[in-house]
Amino acid sequence: MPIVTIDDRQVEVDAGTNLIEAALGVGVQIPHYCYHPRLTVVGQCRMCLVKVEGMPKLQAGCSTQVVKDGMVVRTDTPDVKEAQRAMMEFLLVNHPLDCPICDQAGECALQDYSFKHGMATSRARFEDKRVYSGRERIPLGPSVVLNMNRCIQCTRCVRFTAEVAGTGELGFLQRGARAEIGTFPGRELDNDLSTCVVDICPVGALTSTRFRFAERVWNLDKKPSLCTGCDNGCNVTLEHRRGDIKRYKPRYNPDVNDYWMCDYGRSTFERYAELPRMLVPRQIKEGQRVPVSWDEAVDSFHHRLRGRTEGATMFLGSGFLTTEEAYLLAKIADHLGTPHRAVWVGESKPFHIPNTHGGITARDAAPNRRGAELAGMAPREGGLDAARLLANGAGDAGVLVVADSDFGPGAHDPETVARLRRARVLVVLGWADTPLAQAADLTLPVATHAEKEGTFVNGQQRLQRFRRAFPSTGEALPLVEVLATVLKKLDPSWQPATAGEVFDHMAASVPAFHGLTWKHVPPTGVPMPEARAAVVG
Repeated sequence: MPIVTIDDRQVEVDAGTNLIEAALGVGVQIPHYCYHPRLTVVGQCRMCLVKVEGMPKLQAGCSTQVVKDGMVVRTDTPDVKEAQRAMMEFLLVNHPLDCPICDQAGECALQDYSFKHGMATSRARFEDKRVYSGRERIPLGPSVVLNMNRCIQCTRCVRFTAEVAGTGELGFLQRGARAEIGTFPGRELDNDLSTCVVDICPVGALTSTRFRFAERVWNLDKKPSLCTGCDNGCNVTLEHRRGDIKRYKPRYNPDVNDYWMCDYGRSTFERYAELPRMLVPRQIKEGQRVPVSWDEAVDSFHHRLRGRTEGATMFLGSGFLTTEEAYLLAKIADHLGTPHRAVWVGESKPFHIPNTHGGITARDAAPNRRGAELAGMAPREGGLDAARLLANGAGDAGVLVVADSDFGPGAHDPETVARLRRARVLVVLGWADTPLAQAADLTLPVATHAEKEGTFVNGQQRLQRFRRAFPSTGEALPLVEVLATVLKKLDPSWQPATAGEVFDHMAASVPAFHGLTWKHVPPTGVPMPEARAAVVG
């Protein structure tokens, strides 16, 4: 591999690597607007000009490749700095001075580069700025709004729809100084990945209807997490303010979702605000549903599991359970000797997310059906599967434990709830106070996905870990903690109590997870070759 020297620092890169990517290898950031690693190189913003020894003119870093040893590049010479200042001046000649009211403020490349590479004053008079009359707040589709006056015509959005989404709704209209971005006649920007154009827009020209004017970005606490919309397992940054989730943004993972995520996935956090929360444990006493303490609720749960109620004990989970939660449920079922344990998952729209390996396509409308089944939440011999349990199997249950109060549409469907209510005792754990939860004999409030940590196994059989973003609401506890407490009552020798401890115990006892440890699951996840043979799908 050739070695290139950038600002007196050497780096070895693959032949064909452009200078922007090579410079990142030695911690040098070459400013750029039009370049994106997954889009074709057009070299039209000219912000990435650098000095290459042996070449008479400055070269565009995005289109200049390292092809041989000995290339020497400078990004800090006077002529490079002057070129960058000149380009910033050109870009700002017509740009509106509306940073205080722009949604992109605080995460705007134009704003950042103007401080770092621009001039302190402008030679252009405000009254002479070019204005696109009537081209502000223009809906390009249901998810994206255009403000053409802020556009610097980098064409990232145009290239994205043509090359990544493959839908080609956007293009350049008009010519010269009047050129503008827009949708072609009779079309709108309405593909599954449309909001990605907002992510890659370096200025405030394209904004998201979901996040527009929702919050200032510098007030947001940002945590790495995973999307729960389907089994693609897209890596996301969960952005919240004091526990109020404001948006999901894609987090780079070349093996899963690369730089992208679908519009549906961005909306999945909204259910936490739309559905009422279960805040305290509740139990039916003398025909009335009343709040109880956690100690009383856990004792009641344990008593009902160990009781001699006529009928089988059954467990219904969902694909929203973490692998660790599913493992603990399976351990409880094993201790009680019941084969009836199942996971209900609906079918997802086939959302396709491109990546460097050809892409991933959703099948399940939940993130962790595979992980839950591998952990033991699959029917044993003679056990009921989820479909039979939801149809009429609950009538044979002495105790039915539903480990997710919002497992799917059935939790809100009166007929399904009535069928599950045929169990002599119905225990529901979950975060949402759904009709199913309101029909239960005992309800235990647990944390949402954002309020706990754990692992999911996606449709590629890739194990990924996520962390807690903020504390739980009300008296809700992590489900792992609740189940570990119940399991310890059933089996006093049981010790693991946290998600990490449960995972390590599971890895030591379940073949599909052998060799893995909680601390050493990398940020991009780890493939599970054993899982491919263990679970079809």
